[in-house]
Amino acid sequence: MSLPLPWPVSAVNEQFVRDFVKFTSYTEGRDKLYRVTQYASRFLLWYLTRYGGPDTTVQKVQQLEAAVTTSRKLFRMFRSMEFAQKAMDALRQTDDIQRFLTLIGFTGKALWLLIDHLVWLGRTKICDVDIKKWGQRSAWYWLIALLSLTLNDLRKIQLLTRRAEALKLEGLMKSNQGVELKRDMHKARLGLLVNLSDVWIPVSVLGYVSKGLGSMGGVIASITAIHLVWNKNVHGK
Repeated sequence: MSLPLPWPVSAVNEQFVRDFVKFTSYTEGRDKLYRVTQYASRFLLWYLTRYGGPDTTVQKVQQLEAAVTTSRKLFRMFRSMEFAQKAMDALRQTDDIQRFLTLIGFTGKALWLLIDHLVWLGRTKICDVDIKKWGQRSAWYWLIALLSLTLNDLRKIQLLTRRAEALKLEGLMKSNQGVELKRDMHKARLGLLVNLSDVWIPVSVLGYVSKGLGSMGGVIASITAIHLVWNKNVHGK
């Protein structure tokens, strides 16, 4: 039997508090919160540096951004193996285009994180690493991965659209199949938004656009990812 939370928590929204606690109990959920903090502080730092701001504020934001960025690099250690496994799993996909794009996407992510681990070792002075050179290479692999996964999202939406058209002809859009298809389409579109927004991060690292645009893309992708992870872990959708 669950006891009601005391005022004022129950007055605000007891269910939201419980959902938030459940969301943050997952490593994935906490990482998304750290990620939105990282890119929001990076955007704020870019804005204050470009348009001016109190030195104390700039210093505090800079320290926050550096701390969260370094922590996330440590938390992602060995996750390159997870992406390598996903690349291998992609070989089992039946659609040739999706199989190719997913393989390239997750292989690129595995290489991106593997080099990112090396950059982290260089920043922490554990190893002598040319941070600028390897950072650029890491950004290129990340960009290739994100572009491939973005194209894969478009292919996924195309295939789901064809299924929806077939169900409409059969009059089954209100059936369980139709409901599930609408849910899959919603997730696919949000996944596309995440990858498309994330593309601007490595593009900004490579110097093709401003760091402000790159960090804003990171904020949008992170907020969208929070929504996806919340639905998956809290509501089981």
